[in-house]
Amino acid sequence: MLEAMDLLVEEGLRDDREPLRSVGSPMIEIGYPLPYPPRLGNSQLILLMERVNRNAASRLIEIPEIKGVIRRSRHIPGVVDKNGHTWELLAGCDMRCDIIQSIYGDLVIYKNQSKIHIEFPRESYPKIRILEGLRIAGRSVIDGLCGPGTLGLVCVLAGAKKVVMNDIWLPAIENVLINLDANRDLLGIDSIELFDRGEKLVGSSPRLVGRAKGACEIDVFHGDIRELFSAVSPSDICILDHFPGAPLDEIKRAGSSCDEIVVI
Repeated sequence: MLEAMDLLVEEGLRDDREPLRSVGSPMIEIGYPLPYPPRLGNSQLILLMERVNRNAASRLIEIPEIKGVIRRSRHIPGVVDKNGHTWELLAGCDMRCDIIQSIYGDLVIYKNQSKIHIEFPRESYPKIRILEGLRIAGRSVIDGLCGPGTLGLVCVLAGAKKVVMNDIWLPAIENVLINLDANRDLLGIDSIELFDRGEKLVGSSPRLVGRAKGACEIDVFHGDIRELFSAVSPSDICILDHFPGAPLDEIKRAGSSCDEIVVI
C-alpha cells in the first residue's frame, strides 16, 4: 500500500501529506474469515479507489500483490433503483472468491467485484444462520433476488428438492452460472445446460438462462421478480434478500402464492 501511495503521489493524484488509507480500500481476492491479517502473495488484492485514472491503474497492477484496480462511484453496483450501476474496472482482473461456510458444507462464490455489491463473509454470517434455522430439506425454494447465488446454493446444500434462482441484474446471473459450475461436485450436479441470456443488463420478463440437474433441480432466471411467479410454480419457501431499506411490499404480494416468504 505504501508503494501504491508513492506511485499515486508521482502521478499527481495524491498529496504526500495524505494518510495511507487515502489510497483506497484493499479487497482480498479470497474472502475468508481470519482472526489476523493475511500474508499476501502475488495478485491477491483488488483496490477500490476514487481518485485514480487508467494510466495510474495500469502502473498499480505492476505491484506484485495487486490484481486489479476498480474506480468506484457513489452508486452501489447492481440494481438498487430502476437502473443498473457498475463500477469501472480500470486495469487487471476484478474476480474475487468468497468462502461461504454453513452447517451443510462450504461453497465458493465467485463475483466480479466491479459489478456485484460487496458482501464479505464473516465468521458469524447472519444470512446463513437464518437459512440454517429453516426446514429446507425436501422442499422447493425460490431465491428471488439471488445476486451471485450464495443463498440459493446453500439451500441446495441443505437438501432442497428444487431451487429457482432469479435476479434482475445480468452480471449477477452470469456469476450464478459460474458458481454452479465451480461447485458442481459439492452440489451433486450431473449436468448444466445454458440457454440464450440476451444482452439486456436489467431484465424484465423472466428468461430461463440455465438449468442444472442432479441431486437437486436448479433453474436460473434473469428477470423482474414481480413477473417471476407467473413463470414458475409456487414454492414452499421464497427467500428475499434485497438491498437494505429497499421496498419489498410489492414483491411480497407477487410471491404470496408461496407457502412461506422469508426476508433475509
